[in-house]
Amino acid sequence: MPLYTFGGTPSDVLTDDAGNVVPDYPVLVRVAGTGAIVTALFEEDGTTPIATLKSNPASSSSPGAIRTFKAQDVSEIEYEYLDASGQPVRWYQAGREVASGAMQQATQALDAVGTKLDLATTDPQEVAGPVVFEDAVTFDQPITAPNLNDQSAVRWFAVTGAVGNGTTDDRAKIQAQLDAAHSAGGGIVYIPPGRTYGISTFLVVYDNTTIWAYGATLKAIGTGAGLLRNFLGTETFSGYSGHSHIQVLGGIWDGNASDGTTGTVTAETDVINFLHCSDITVKDVIVRNVSSAHALEFNSTDGARAINCRFEGYRDNSGNSSRQFSEAIQIDIAKSGSSSIGAFDNTPSRNVLVTGCYFGPSSRLGVFGRAVGSHTVAAGVTFDNIQVIGNRIDGTLREGIYGYGWRRAVIADNVITGTGYSGVFVTQPDPATTAITQHTVTVRGNTIEGAGTDSGIRVLGYATSKIAGVSVTGNVIRSITGNAIHCENCSAPNISGNQVDTTTSTGIYAHYSDAATLTGNSVRAAGSNALNASGSVGVTVAGNTVDGTGSNFGIFVGQGADGATNSTDAVISGNVIRSPASSGIRLSTNATGCLVVGNSVRKLAGGASSALSMAASATGCTVLNNDFTGNGWTAATAMSVSTAGPVTGPGGMTALPGSNLVDQDLVPQNALEAAMRPAGRYETTSRLRCGTASTPTSGTLYLVPIWLPKGLTISNITFVSGGTGAASPTNWWFSLHDSGRKMLARTADQLTASWASNTVKTLAIAQTTAGTASSYTTTYAGLHYLGVMVKATTQPSLAGEGSADAGIASASPGFGGTDTGLSTPPTVSGAGFTAGAFGAGSGILAYAYVS
Repeated sequence: MPLYTFGGTPSDVLTDDAGNVVPDYPVLVRVAGTGAIVTALFEEDGTTPIATLKSNPASSSSPGAIRTFKAQDVSEIEYEYLDASGQPVRWYQAGREVASGAMQQATQALDAVGTKLDLATTDPQEVAGPVVFEDAVTFDQPITAPNLNDQSAVRWFAVTGAVGNGTTDDRAKIQAQLDAAHSAGGGIVYIPPGRTYGISTFLVVYDNTTIWAYGATLKAIGTGAGLLRNFLGTETFSGYSGHSHIQVLGGIWDGNASDGTTGTVTAETDVINFLHCSDITVKDVIVRNVSSAHALEFNSTDGARAINCRFEGYRDNSGNSSRQFSEAIQIDIAKSGSSSIGAFDNTPSRNVLVTGCYFGPSSRLGVFGRAVGSHTVAAGVTFDNIQVIGNRIDGTLREGIYGYGWRRAVIADNVITGTGYSGVFVTQPDPATTAITQHTVTVRGNTIEGAGTDSGIRVLGYATSKIAGVSVTGNVIRSITGNAIHCENCSAPNISGNQVDTTTSTGIYAHYSDAATLTGNSVRAAGSNALNASGSVGVTVAGNTVDGTGSNFGIFVGQGADGATNSTDAVISGNVIRSPASSGIRLSTNATGCLVVGNSVRKLAGGASSALSMAASATGCTVLNNDFTGNGWTAATAMSVSTAGPVTGPGGMTALPGSNLVDQDLVPQNALEAAMRPAGRYETTSRLRCGTASTPTSGTLYLVPIWLPKGLTISNITFVSGGTGAASPTNWWFSLHDSGRKMLARTADQLTASWASNTVKTLAIAQTTAGTASSYTTTYAGLHYLGVMVKATTQPSLAGEGSADAGIASASPGFGGTDTGLSTPPTVSGAGFTAGAFGAGSGILAYAYVS
């Protein structure tokens, strides 16, 4: 099994960011490309196994260096060690045997330059022999190669003669091999590893060429130029007709931007630039220390790929901070001011993939203006089919990803932290000056943290140019200065399944975006409204969870920022809202025709004063089957509807709370009965049912069932006499009991006070379980009883629904007569009093209420 040799070169030394060597430090060895750990390592003799590879100790003559070693069956590796922050640092190295083999192949290829089939000679051609065939061979026709202009084999062009000390200009040596590949119709230009090649001005790469630079460093040593491009300054191309089918593989491409102390390049210049071309791959490269422009520019490029690259370090050397927006990777258009050469025919880049890349600072320079983006378009032109997937963006001065004029774009699975502005921003130019048609934008599965201002994700169209087909799903967004997600002037955007944690402003904001869908999102600790739909018609806000707002509402539906564009016909359904600062749900000015159904609002630690609040102009709304319990609110408090008069139950009823659940609620009633119930009154039955009267037995306590909410303060109990008044009463009083018949409160004994026929008698609470008191507050929601006891020569009849037979009424939980032979009221406090079993008299269904 073959062994390949690594280490032992001057460049194989572990250093920290300050350039200090790191001695006696463990180093992992991985298979380049797959990342698998290599375990079969041997000393230089090829037989002595190495258990753990480490850099040389401090006592060594070469401290921090990696000694020569061999790996079995692995020709290309990546070293890996952990830096001071615990992050893995990797670099590539090919086995020395690979480099020697490549050099041999390159030499053989150079000897064969120009060797191809002879197409100038008329067929048939003679071939110098001897030609031997084992069996007889017959050719019926001449042997030809029609329509073939070049049959050169793949060629290697190895860079030789370069000094590689980082200061000497090696451009000519490398360019010579790029030119040789060009002359041969393409090939692989091999730049030997382990050296730093000084480059005074741009190298030029041509069609069908691969630059193999693994382990090599190319460093700009001039003041005004980058390192690589695919055109000469004298060339002109249109469309995608420039030098194409190019790969750049591996290498460190150091733009060497000046920081005032270190670095030489002060001009605004790209490090790598492609334009008017197609089929471009940049893979496994490191581009660092960029001055004022871009690490990599895809201008007027069809089929561009940046794969597994690192973009490190940027400096705005403009002198006036005018280049704070510069992208590490710019996706650009062939337009004067954007392209280095013509034609300026507005050819856009399209079919671009950026994946597996890192964007952040270098050891001496800070972060880029943006990681990936565009900032120039032309009327009627868009950047189509842009994919930015699975990258790590470690800080930017402005937006992390800036999709300006992007169409059919996918921005997915990126980790974005520490951006100055939005983590992801997709927008377009003002259509009044530059009109384009932008649509189909997917922002999915990204993790965004610490956006400095604006939004975590923002998609912004215009009133006359709304962006259709916007999908913002499955993102995790936290610690945002501004809104977490903001879609404005979009047509039917889908905002679903996102997790938002901590914003200074709104959690999710749909603005001027008709038919927006906000579903299945989780919003925690929003600084303002958790979910806001403003100036938008037909919005659906469903199945979201809200956990705390610093101010305002859990869900807000209202006018746009212009104070004129209304939100109407919204559906707010199945949301769970906890700890809102103000109302859980707010239907604001002119939020007409909205449906609020099946939501749950809990005040908990928030400052909410209502579950639902409605402006007077929020008319024509329907509010059904919501759960507003657990807050200690009355119906009028829980549902602060002004004069909007929403439908709250069947048959168009508008009484509160209707079909909605509130702590201090009423027994559900049909629409007419609810409409007839006096505001705030809790009754044993509807007045509409009181067509008769029943007469109690003297000295017997009758209990009539009533539903009462938790937290209701009761000061009075009322019964109504029928056509017969009490004659010569000696004792009569009213009482309140729990569902187990225990007396909770009672009135004073009225003794011989009169009670005339057809008279409403309201008696004040005089004693409760706590002793003498003027009121009692209920401790649970549900079944209670109101008691009435009259001892008189002639008993008063009691208005109500009549009575039921004692056998029927006594079935649990029961109602009707209990204790007999009573006169003075029992003591409620202390040991208390519990009424006896039902069955001592008929089940009187008297009309009574509390207040």
